[in-house]
Amino acid sequence: MEDPAHSAKLVRFGMFEVDLRAGELWKSGRKRKLTGQPFLVLAMLLERPGEMVTREELQQRLWPDTFVDVEHSLNTAINKIREALNDSAEGPHFVETLPRRGYRFIAPVESGKLVEPTAKTPASVLAPGGAAHARLNAGSEEGFWIAVLPFKSSGADPELAALAQGITEDIVTGLSRFSYLRVLSLSSTSRYAQEETNLRSAGKELGARYVMEGSVRQSGDTLRIAVQLNDASFGVDLWAEHYDRAFRSAGVFDLLDEVVPRIVSTIADTQGVLPHSMSEATRNRNPGELTPYEAVLRSFAHFQRVSAEEHAASRTALERAVEQAPGYADGWAMLSMLYKEEYTHEFNLRPDPLGRAFGAAQRAVEAAPSSHLAHHALAATLFFRREMQAFRVAAERAIALNPMDGFTMAYLGFLIAYSGDWERGCVVSEQARSLNPHHPGWYWFAPFFDAYRKHEYGKALAIAPRIHMPGFWRTKVALGALYGQLGERETARRSVEELLELRPNFAVTAHEELAKWWEPGLVEQLIDGLQKAGLEIVR
Repeated sequence: MEDPAHSAKLVRFGMFEVDLRAGELWKSGRKRKLTGQPFLVLAMLLERPGEMVTREELQQRLWPDTFVDVEHSLNTAINKIREALNDSAEGPHFVETLPRRGYRFIAPVESGKLVEPTAKTPASVLAPGGAAHARLNAGSEEGFWIAVLPFKSSGADPELAALAQGITEDIVTGLSRFSYLRVLSLSSTSRYAQEETNLRSAGKELGARYVMEGSVRQSGDTLRIAVQLNDASFGVDLWAEHYDRAFRSAGVFDLLDEVVPRIVSTIADTQGVLPHSMSEATRNRNPGELTPYEAVLRSFAHFQRVSAEEHAASRTALERAVEQAPGYADGWAMLSMLYKEEYTHEFNLRPDPLGRAFGAAQRAVEAAPSSHLAHHALAATLFFRREMQAFRVAAERAIALNPMDGFTMAYLGFLIAYSGDWERGCVVSEQARSLNPHHPGWYWFAPFFDAYRKHEYGKALAIAPRIHMPGFWRTKVALGALYGQLGERETARRSVEELLELRPNFAVTAHEELAKWWEPGLVEQLIDGLQKAGLEIVR
């Protein structure tokens, strides 16, 4: 059998390129040190992306009929691969360990042809510094890496220095929980701990588009944690915030547990700063030209806007993505959510949306059993299939896998409430709102409908302005029913008119549409409010 390192092809994933013929690993035009058995292990994993390569297969190929300590040699090789790729076992972006069985390469992979030197090829392109732009003839650079520079502390207080280090480490760990984010390891950024840094220069040196930096200062008993996120490609600040907290040495872990999740969720979850920037970078491109990874990023635009147009483009890109990378869990998870949206919002409806959503969610869970997105997709589909016991198991699993994902907590929180456990659902929903203060209005649906079902219409009225989604049909249902119950006829009538502009056939389909979401008692209460608002509902 031919050694994979000598097959004549080039493989690309993220910002990395592997020349399997020359036995070389490159990142952004710079050669990375990876040779010998570690390179051959990587080559074998790249032969079957998305599939498990067993330890026995690796042994038979690379250590046949030898008396070496294969276990030690394989573990060493995997560690060297992860070091070269800035990857980690705890939050892998490339190489996933399947305990006691083997390994799987989990990132989307592209193959390309080598660019041969010609008289017309500039020397600068063929030099190592320009290689990244010429070595592949397929695809655009997926330049979405994130670098978290070491937070700095003022003065020489060792406690503040330790706190700054702890914040940096916890943010990197938190961001690594989001499988669609590519986060550089701490070892890659440690050299910036003791020097003043230009973020744009640091991003270029590290090959990262996004660079975060922060500081820790103390004044009396008050601690200020300041943080900012920069798009180093353009030198633009995307987000900045500071957090003032009382500081006690004994309460350091409590402080970290409160502040770090807020930073991470605000920038990382589907409604966060990074997904917004990443999806905007891909929205105006042809969905048929996106890589699988870019297709996942592009799909966030739908969940930020909730429209038929965004849904259609995202679905097209993701269906192509899972054809190209059938083992890509994030692709299947996001596609499942889009199929589910066909059922819930009737966007670009095709036959059996819940069946397709369930099948895609199962593929996601099979590909990545520890993916919170996969379990989020599965839970959402199970809810609308009315498999409530299985829904609750999947929902709690998704939340436990990534308690820093405000989007997952908010969506599954209101589904938990709508399933009948209003107390638990409202608690999860409140946690989601506290994680990301820039959350969209639908994060308030759980407490709104909880107040409505209790006939606490004044409380629901106080919550209503926080929803503020004037173009969303369920907002019009909520406001029309509420104002109908309050006897505010003119305001109720306008809400109903706006609802019918969005859903012209709603008077006919009201019972069916509302029953997708709520229990019979609440459905009847909403119908009653809408009728008082002047909607003539067909029974």
